[in-house]
Amino acid sequence: MSENLIKESTYAIDKAAQILRQGGLVSVKAETVYGLACDPSNSEAILKLYSLKNRPSSNPLIIHVNSLDMLKDVAEVNTLSLNIINFFWPGPLTLILPRKKNKNVLDFAVAGLNTIAVRMPASEIFLKIITKLGKPIAAPSANQSGYISSTKASHVIESFGEDIELVIDSGQSEYGLESTIIDLSSEKIFIRRLGVIDLEFLEKKLKIKIYKHNEEEENKLNSPGQSFKHYSPNTPIKLNTKIPEECDAFLGFGSIKLKHKPFLNLSESGDLKEAAFNLFNFLRKLDKLQKKQISIYPIPKKGIGKVINERLNRANSK
Repeated sequence: MSENLIKESTYAIDKAAQILRQGGLVSVKAETVYGLACDPSNSEAILKLYSLKNRPSSNPLIIHVNSLDMLKDVAEVNTLSLNIINFFWPGPLTLILPRKKNKNVLDFAVAGLNTIAVRMPASEIFLKIITKLGKPIAAPSANQSGYISSTKASHVIESFGEDIELVIDSGQSEYGLESTIIDLSSEKIFIRRLGVIDLEFLEKKLKIKIYKHNEEEENKLNSPGQSFKHYSPNTPIKLNTKIPEECDAFLGFGSIKLKHKPFLNLSESGDLKEAAFNLFNFLRKLDKLQKKQISIYPIPKKGIGKVINERLNRANSK
């Protein structure tokens, strides 16, 4: 076991806050995926995070807060954003808001933008670390940029080894997919990333119209997760495959009966939430086998299945 990997505990929380204060990096579980956390008021820590992930500096980080007061220090809020926050926070919804200049979040952490991507995680340990640190935490997903996101502490170790000062093992992330991102910084509300919370559900609950990308808006890079090639294994993947080739690894879904090996099933019962929970973990397992390709059975394009398909399409882009 790596020396920097420890189980969740009060000691782990205290140690995480200490490392963050000293400009180090800590991986902590969110309810979505594992995050790679740094202090966004420390330029050396931000640089280390971008360098370790090989992440373009033009790609802003999501800033995590633990209270409305902490949010108001770094972002402008209005009646609409407060209504959304009251309904969905803490939880897997990131808001892009007009930014307030604040020493706790440097320009470097948000790519010099006048907006800020911010959320309150529904992860108890994440919130406790923010509270212990006493200021916001920047935390993209804990993986190399473009590779499959981490949903277990072991995935983080596979990606970074001991280049991170601390990895806290809190078990597998509950959802297995990243947060939904909506942009509230202009008159129209845009969805910047599909995620755990469904777009139609957002519109229904909030009684608002949320617009999808158009070509003009695609050029407005103010949100994480907008690079098209993402979530991608090293092994090529082939989508919507019902019968895999002999040399393939196969990722199935539902009550399919095959004797093919290697074969993993995202959900034998056809449960899309279970499939989302397993997606990144199973892709990593099959990627390790270094087969000719990973063939993937069709996933229904409904509910969170739409997000699974979006992730797979981006993983499959050239």
